[in-house]
Amino acid sequence: MNKIDVKFQKLVDWAQVPEYETAGAVGCDFSLALREEVVLYPNEVQSISTGFAMRIPDGYEAQIRSRAGMARKGIIVANAPGTIDADHLGEIKVLLVNISNKPIKIVPGQKVAQMVFSPVVQARFTEA
Repeated sequence: MNKIDVKFQKLVDWAQVPEYETAGAVGCDFSLALREEVVLYPNEVQSISTGFAMRIPDGYEAQIRSRAGMARKGIIVANAPGTIDADHLGEIKVLLVNISNKPIKIVPGQKVAQMVFSPVVQARFTEA
């Protein structure tokens, strides 16, 4: 399996480094930078801080995707897959939406999404 070096910076002390659950996992799981629980109400969308920034190598992107365990509860990434470009150097935030018919709590440390890194190919457009 190929690996790339991604520079990671905690913006708050309680931010957690993303981690792969198993040696063969494609996506690394991450949690939000929560100090206390957050409640998402039915059909509510919130942009929530991860508390970290990262530098993705040129020629790669990161995609933010829903986690199956959260999707079963009704919480998904609203714009999945959300793309993070290599030139994005600011804090990573996640758009979560509650697609269930009941309020759902997200607690500090809970893994809410996953991130997959992929090589990028850009198109060269030629008028024909």
